[in-house]
Amino acid sequence: MAGVDLAASFKSSARALRSSRVNASLLRGAAIDIEADGPTARLLQTVRERGARNGRLLLPEDLPARFAAAMHAIALSRRTELSMHYPSTGGSGNLHEIWPVARDAMVANAPEVISRMTRPARRSDPVRAAMLLAALAYVGAGSDSPVRVFDVGAGPGFVLAAPYFAQDFFGERIGPPDASVHLGHPWAVAPDIDHNDIPPIVSATGCDLSAFNAANPSQVAELLAWASPDVPEELNRVLAACEAMPQLGITVENMAASVWLPRGISWPRTDAATVVWHSDVVLEMSAPERTELATGILGAAERATDAAPLHVISFEPAGAEDLLYNDPIAAGVRDGSGAIDPHRYELRLNSWPQRRSALLATAEPSGQQAHWMGNEDG
Repeated sequence: MAGVDLAASFKSSARALRSSRVNASLLRGAAIDIEADGPTARLLQTVRERGARNGRLLLPEDLPARFAAAMHAIALSRRTELSMHYPSTGGSGNLHEIWPVARDAMVANAPEVISRMTRPARRSDPVRAAMLLAALAYVGAGSDSPVRVFDVGAGPGFVLAAPYFAQDFFGERIGPPDASVHLGHPWAVAPDIDHNDIPPIVSATGCDLSAFNAANPSQVAELLAWASPDVPEELNRVLAACEAMPQLGITVENMAASVWLPRGISWPRTDAATVVWHSDVVLEMSAPERTELATGILGAAERATDAAPLHVISFEPAGAEDLLYNDPIAAGVRDGSGAIDPHRYELRLNSWPQRRSALLATAEPSGQQAHWMGNEDG
């Protein structure tokens, strides 16, 4: 893989994993196998070639997370010896034994691993809901207008259920006292917000090309695969959210964003501000899809008025905003002049007609360890 040191990407990802020792051990073992030109190197070569044929932007830095999720999914299926070593399936979690067993499972299930690594990610931690609430509080501090929320690529709709979840906020509990889903303490650096400023949400809807059914165990397993296999609170949080969704009346339509989003934002509405939220969609989209999303948003921005404002809130990898609006074909990423950091996510706000832009926070992909920035024009 000319010019790409995938072993270094796997080692770097392993070092960045503070919470999951199982995934860190898996990625270190894979890195050694890549350096030895073992089956992992050949599998990743196929993944990158297939992604390129399908118009997907599969970053070397993102492949370790995809690999870990694919192997966790195989463990969750309980079809191989790997389940005996993953704590999420009752296994021992012996770090010295995980890679040899995972290597055999990868070789035996190579077509499935490749397929899982090249399909759109199912990374959807409920903690991201805390990011939306913080951004809404930031918006609400300057306006008393209610909002309508449109979630592009909503997955199971966890973020749309944000008002129903609870979280710890520096000694204060935010959210309903009887909430069945608790997000823990997402913030490492306190945001300069007051959750009482969150505006009334008159509607919250979403779309996704991959319909999700919380009553379907195999689809729930798809979400769990992206969680850390040895962090029970993370796994339990996803399970609790899946169990809660059917009772919350959240609507996620099985539809392409290019068809769905214009129905909600193509004309100004003065009874409530329009909020578009997207997370983990920019890199998953093809170049034409990114172009359509950016065109739809910017078209609605031109129609926004003081009485009918538009706010776009995103939680995407650092560099994804430039990819969406300035370089949808990812020419800069491919030639090295642009960069995407899939380990550092940014909570961003763009508002029209004020043409206001802010980098509000940075966090881990899950939304944990969030650091408030609050930088206007960031």
